[in-house]
Amino acid sequence: MDIDLEKIEVAGNGSDEAARFYPEQVTAENGVVNNGSPDAAERQSLLQKEFPGTNGETNLAEHTTAQRLLQSLPVTTQTHEKVSVGRRIKKELNEKVFWKVRLWMVVVAIFLIILAVIFISLALCSVIHEDVDEKYDQSSFKVPRSFNGSFLLPNRNVTSELYSPSSNRSQMLAAELREKLSDLYRASPALGRYFSDAEIYPFRNGSATAHFRLKFLMPAEHGQLEKFTLSREVVYNVFRQFLYDHETDEQGLTYIDPTSLSMV
Repeated sequence: MDIDLEKIEVAGNGSDEAARFYPEQVTAENGVVNNGSPDAAERQSLLQKEFPGTNGETNLAEHTTAQRLLQSLPVTTQTHEKVSVGRRIKKELNEKVFWKVRLWMVVVAIFLIILAVIFISLALCSVIHEDVDEKYDQSSFKVPRSFNGSFLLPNRNVTSELYSPSSNRSQMLAAELREKLSDLYRASPALGRYFSDAEIYPFRNGSATAHFRLKFLMPAEHGQLEKFTLSREVVYNVFRQFLYDHETDEQGLTYIDPTSLSMV
C-alpha cells in the first residue's frame, strides 16, 4: 500500500524555528552546548575570562614563572643587604684613626695585648705561687716511727730453700718484696716524704707468709702528724688499696693476697 508523504513547509528562519522547538540543541560559538539556562551561560563566561585569547597551558606556565620570580625577590634582597653590611663594616675598618693607622690595626693590636697580658699573668702566677705543703726540709725529719705486718704469697711454692736466709731464692724474693713496698710508699702523696725504708724478715717454716717492717721519719713537731697522717689506719689503707688496685697481677710470684694483710 503506497502512502504519499506531504511536505510541510515552515515559514520563517529555520534556525529560529529550531531554537524555538529545540532550545537545548543550540550551541555557542565556542562549541559548548547551551541549554538556555543561566548556569550554563555563567560557566561559559567564566571559562572565557579564565583563558582570554589563549589556551590554559600557556597561562599556567606564565603564572608559575611569576611565582618563581616573586619567591626569588626576598633572597635577592637579603643577599643585597648582607653585601651592603659587609661593605659598610669593611669601610669602617679601613677608616684612618690617626696618621696611617687604620681601625682594623687598632683592633688587632688590642687583641694581641690582651693575649700577652693573659700569658704573662699565667707565667707570673706559676713562678710566684708556692705550695706551702711542698716546702719542707727532709733533713729535719729525725723522729722514727715504724709499723710491723705480714701478708701471704699464695703463688709462691713452699720449699726448704725459701726458708734459708742465706739461699739465693730467699734473698732474691726478699729484695723484690722490699723494692715493691718502697716504691709503693715513696709514690704516696701523703706518706712519700716521711717514708724511710722497708725491711723483709726471713720466711718461716710452714707457709709462704712474709713479715715486714715499715720505717718512717717525722719532724720534731709531729703531734698531729702521728695522730692523723702517719697513723696505723692510714699506712695500712694505703697498702691495702695498692693491693686491690693490682689484683689483676695474680699470676705473678710476688702477688700478695689483700685479705691476708695485717699491720700493727
